Amino acid sequence: MTRDEAMGEVTRRQASDRDGTWIATERGSEWTVARIGIAPTKDTGTATKPPPVAPPEDPHSPLERATWIAGSG
Repeated sequence: MTRDEAMGEVTRRQASDRDGTWIATERGSEWTVARIGIAPTKDTGTATKPPPVAPPEDPHSPLERATWIAGSG
């Protein structure tokens, strides 16, 4: 299989199998298509969630609150 054929096969397989990740790789002088076990990720929304806000009467300094939120203390 040539590189161009392998790239075409990757495109075809990605269209038919959305759960996998397909790559073209060269082994020796031949090109092959391989499925690797990395599935596309979906946004869970947790990375964009803002940190909790301390109550206004909290006696801790901003540094102490940040340390507690980060889980260090």
